Amino acid sequence: MLAPEDFEPWVGRKVRLSTLPNPVEITLARIERRPALIGIDTRVPFSLFFEAPLEVYLMDASYEMDCGKGGPHEILISQLVPSATTRHYQAVFS
Repeated sequence: MLAPEDFEPWVGRKVRLSTLPNPVEITLARIERRPALIGIDTRVPFSLFFEAPLEVYLMDASYEMDCGKGGPHEILISQLVPSATTRHYQAVFS
């Protein structure tokens, strides 16, 4: 089961997503941990936040992500509100 620690070495670095027709790279901007719900969560819930140039448009979908360790990992990425120059995405692990 993936944990925030699995992704910490990649903060600030690009990861590759398998997309068609060509893979794209996005930057893992930060990891946000949330408090576990005692008796419910089997791991610490966390989210990965990514940034990409405006021309990298991803739909809300599952993507195979290769960050070099124990991967590739299948993750569900959701769009967040873009800024003037950057697209923002999130993957939630609960």
